[in-house]
Amino acid sequence: MTGDIGNAALTIAPKAASNLAKGVDMLNAGAYRDAKGYNVIQTTPGEAFSKALGFQPGSVAKIQEANAIHQREKNFYAINAAEIRAKWARGIFEKDPDMVAEARDALADWNEKNPDQRISPNMPAIMKKVREMGKSKDQRIADTAPKAMRAEMRRENAQVREGM
Repeated sequence: MTGDIGNAALTIAPKAASNLAKGVDMLNAGAYRDAKGYNVIQTTPGEAFSKALGFQPGSVAKIQEANAIHQREKNFYAINAAEIRAKWARGIFEKDPDMVAEARDALADWNEKNPDQRISPNMPAIMKKVREMGKSKDQRIADTAPKAMRAEMRRENAQVREGM
């Protein structure tokens, strides 16, 4: 068994035990930390004590709420950008100028509605996606495998194709 057993134990521990452990960690670190151990915000001993008693300090609650909002915004942007780029790549791959035009229109529409969060077409990434679309699944898997495994995967794939 490997991994951070302390974090795993806190996940299944009763809430009171989890709050006490989190409060002690905050006191020792001088900060509220996320599940991965990264600092979220600097905290005071008083905030650590209140967390140990089961209360979420106001400063922690505010920063966590703001972070959640920002994460949702970031995810929304990333999903839309990925959808536009995927449609653009598919249009190029399928030699469908109407689909490419739809992607360009979607990009222009997004940028018009979101002038502070513009999406750029990123043509190198789109063309890479087009090249990937032309590969078979076994080629894509071998290409993204760790270097030590690639040659063996390619050999095995060639043998499977020969036997077809």
